[in-house]
This record gives sequence, C-alpha cells and structure tokens, in this order.
Amino acid sequence: MTQSRPPLRRIILVKTLCRMREAAGLSLEEVADRLESFSRAKLSRIEQARSAVSGDDTYALCQVYGADEATTGTLVQLARKAKQRGWWHLYKEVLGRAVDAFELEEDAVEIHEFGVDVLPGLLQTEDYARAVIRHADPTAADEIIDQRVAARIQRQKRFIERQIRLWAIVDQAALARPIGGRSAMITQLEYLSEVAQDVPHASIQILPTNISGHAALGAPYFLLTLADGSKYPYLDTLTGGAYLDDPDEVAVYETAWSRLAAMAVDFEKSAMMVRDAIQEHRSQ
Repeated sequence: MTQSRPPLRRIILVKTLCRMREAAGLSLEEVADRLESFSRAKLSRIEQARSAVSGDDTYALCQVYGADEATTGTLVQLARKAKQRGWWHLYKEVLGRAVDAFELEEDAVEIHEFGVDVLPGLLQTEDYARAVIRHADPTAADEIIDQRVAARIQRQKRFIERQIRLWAIVDQAALARPIGGRSAMITQLEYLSEVAQDVPHASIQILPTNISGHAALGAPYFLLTLADGSKYPYLDTLTGGAYLDDPDEVAVYETAWSRLAAMAVDFEKSAMMVRDAIQEHRSQ
C-alpha cells in the first residue's frame, strides 16, 4: 500500500531540526545519548518525517541543539500544529500537492504574489476562478471543479479572517484576457478594484506591458513569510505546484520580487489601470 505523504508542517519542522542538529555538530547517536526518551532509530524516523514529533520532543531537541527561547517556542507550536487536520484536508483528494500552498498560507503572515496571465487566486471571483480551474483541467467532472472552486473560496475567507498581508504584482496582460467571458471579467476587475480600495491588508501593483522584460519572465510565483520570519517561494505548476526551502533559491525569488516591485507602476496608477481595463472590456 502506498504510504501517504507527511503533512508539510511536519516536513518543515524536521528539516529545521535536522539543520539545527548539524549546525550543533551532533550525530544521531550523540543526540540519543543525551536524551533518555530517544534512540538513534527514533531520531532517524523523525528526521525522515516517517513519524510525528510531539511538542515535548521538539522542546527537548531544541534544548540539546542550543536553540534560543523564541526559536524553541516557534518550533514547539509548529509541532503541535503538524498534528492537527486543517480545513484543506476536506479537499485533499481533488487538490493533490496543491494542499502544500494552503498549509503554508495558513501559517503565513505576509504573501507576495506575482501573476503573469491570471489574477491572484486570493483575489478571484467565483466565476473567474471556475473558468481558470476549468481551463486547467477541461476533462474534470463538474463535481471536481465545484470542490476546487469551494477550496479557493475558503482560502479567500481565511485570507480575510486572518488579515494576511498581501502584496500582489500583476502583469497588465492579465487585465486584458477575458477569462470566463467579458461579463465575468468585468465583475472580476470591479472586485479587484474594490479590494485595492477597501481592504487595508491588500496592495496591488500592475506591471505594464510596455516594458521590454523583467526579472520573472514566464515565472509566476508567490513568496510566503511565516510568523518566525522564514520565507518559502511557491511555484504553481500544471500538476499542483512546489515550494522551495533552499536558502539560495529563496534569495533568488526575494531579489526578483524587489526588481518586480521597482518596475511596476505605483499603487495609485495601478488602480487607475484596473479601472481603465474595466472600461475597455465594457466597450467590446
């Protein structure tokens, strides 16, 4: 029988603990010798994410690795969260690996999202989202599409409830493509305009099409910052997406974001460009 994939929170936790052990210069055997409740085999299973790690075990490991109080508290909390079933588990069968993005969002305090030809998922209307999802999987049963749309709407509710800071940079081309039809696109852009004006924790910039290029050509992504300051780029793919945690790769996406922000028009002009796009669609 195929073993189910561990929760992302557990994967992040054990990777962090493993890095801390290596930084402390300790082997598995040396850690096990210092902790009565641990064996080398138990620690090995934990670091391979093959078994869950409790908050108490996380605390004990942090003490051995010399972690400060803030780091210890963050990791203990993460260990406890890793054992909880999030709302996204209701949609796991239809989302596949995309649940990683939902799990990261649930722990995020800030999201930077760059969209090329599609508006950010957290800012999509239901009709627009349905059209995007249907284009991505044209042969899927209506019931599957309905569940994926419902999951996206739930993401948006959590974004509003938790007041996650969102900074979206959108290529101007995404404003022109009438996904879902002209009427649905007008409604979508009107909603985008309302969010930019009325939601204080959401900021939207437009990257104009009259520039010759930019730092993320053909590479939409979002960069999530968690409460402990750690950052994870997430890349959307046709098969569900993937997150990155290598520090060098994270740095590449942080640099790309800074360059995108510098090339995008300011927030006031961006809002004007959205309004102009609405009028353009109405005139068609």
